[in-house]
Formats: sequence, C-alpha cells, structure tokens
Amino acid sequence: MDNFCISIMVAIGVFFGIVLLFFIKIIVSLKRKMLYLNELTQKDELTQAYTRRYFLEILEYHLRLLHRYHHSSAVLMIDVDDFKQINDTHGHLFGDEVLAHIVKECNLKLREGDVLARFGGDEFILLCPLIDREDIFVVIEKIQDALRTYQNIPISISVGVCLFSHSLSAEAIVQCADRALYAAKEKGKNRIECVMP
Repeated sequence: MDNFCISIMVAIGVFFGIVLLFFIKIIVSLKRKMLYLNELTQKDELTQAYTRRYFLEILEYHLRLLHRYHHSSAVLMIDVDDFKQINDTHGHLFGDEVLAHIVKECNLKLREGDVLARFGGDEFILLCPLIDREDIFVVIEKIQDALRTYQNIPISISVGVCLFSHSLSAEAIVQCADRALYAAKEKGKNRIECVMP
C-alpha cells in the first residue's frame, strides 16, 4: 500500500473513533438522565418520601409475595392534624418544613423494610411488611413521640391502620386504611385506629 492509502485508512479510523466516542458520550448522558427521571418518579421532591405511584407499585409487589409468608402486614394512612391551621398561622414554607421534618423523623423510627410515601398534601402512607398488631402500635407510638413539636409548634398525627394477613387488592387495602384514618379523625384526632378487613 502506498502512503496515500495508509493516510486515508488512518483518517477513516480516527473519524470512526471520534464518532464512537461521541455516541458513547450521548449514551452515558441519556443513561444519567434516565436515572434522574426514574428518581423523580420515585421520590417526592419536597419531602424525599416515595411518591404515591411508586408506593402502589411496591405494595402490588408485596401482595404478590404475601402468600409465601404466614404473617400479617399493615398499611397505615397518616394525616397531620390541623395542618391547614399550621399553614395559615405560620405560612406555607413553614408547612413544607413540617412535612419534610415528619418524613425525616418517620424514616428514623421505621424498620429497614418499611416504605413511607407521600400520598397527597399532608397525608402519608406507610407499608409495614410482616408485622403484627402489637408491633405496629410500637412503631406508631415512636413516630408520634418524635413528632410532638417542631420549632416549638405542637404537631400531632392521626393514623389509620389496615392490618391484613391474606392477599387483598392494593385498592382495598388503601381504602381500608383510609376508613381507619377517617375514624381516627372523627374520634378526636391524635390517635390510632386499626381495622382488619
């Protein structure tokens, strides 16, 4: 081969090398963006709790596995009592701080496999896999004790518990916990109501 052909082959090799590096950079960039978008769909931006959508996916997965265990699990609906009054009195930014504080304190008190999500507004939902009635009350009381005040402002929560040991639909379990929460609110707030479907 003459020098001209060798030069052409080297130039083509360099060109394809540059193109390959360019595509690798694009792929790495897209992968990072996909991971970021995936995290956005899993975590609530304000509180860093899981999102409702992601929680329901986890609950569905748990329900598919539940038949393997001969133990109960629980879903809890947690509502901040008089949260509107906190927002109206201290401002929405302070209310946001309260919500973030609640998630932080809950996560410190929960077991490793428990899953906390923001359900909407000032409501949270919690999956406690493989837990019995007595232990669920211990977990809730630890959370309530940790949340008594935030920056000298009294905070209380009402909790509705759906304790189940057989496979129900995710929708039925959430509705059960929601009914229990409604009962806790009706009976005076700052309390726990437990329902077994």
